[in-house]
Amino acid sequence: MSATDFPSLTAILHELVKHAPSGLTASTIAELLGKDYNTLMSGLSRQPGHKVGADLLLPLMELTGSDAPLNFLARERGGVFVPVRANAGAADLGPAILSSVKEFGDYAAEAAQDIADGNIPAAQLARILKEGQEAATAIVTFMELARAVHQRQYGSLRESPGGQ
Repeated sequence: MSATDFPSLTAILHELVKHAPSGLTASTIAELLGKDYNTLMSGLSRQPGHKVGADLLLPLMELTGSDAPLNFLARERGGVFVPVRANAGAADLGPAILSSVKEFGDYAAEAAQDIADGNIPAAQLARILKEGQEAATAIVTFMELARAVHQRQYGSLRESPGGQ
């Protein structure tokens, strides 16, 4: 087994730096990282003799404003990356969670027959993946919010008095 047997995370990082959702240019990203622009881009474009270290992954994600590398890694390992909104409160999440999960459930019911028939066009798959990701994010966010509320109330993750 060699590195060439696997899809390239570096290629994803290269595209992110060239077209950062944050709006930063590649030269600005290099400067903020304290890296020479040409050296950074040579590493990201996998030029012979140039490499990008794994320690740049999180700073690059922060500067580009993208979780695409985590989505890629999770997908390649058979999983799903689910970001959790750290600053959301219960009042903000309730309606959004219910809406997202309900919307996905409704759409999943519509798409179930197509899946059973083995007929999923690219646009439909993209919608299933997008809405499924949104629903999974909403559910995990709700779970983390419940955990945070419990920890604020009881000081640790443990059963509340009376087992309720």
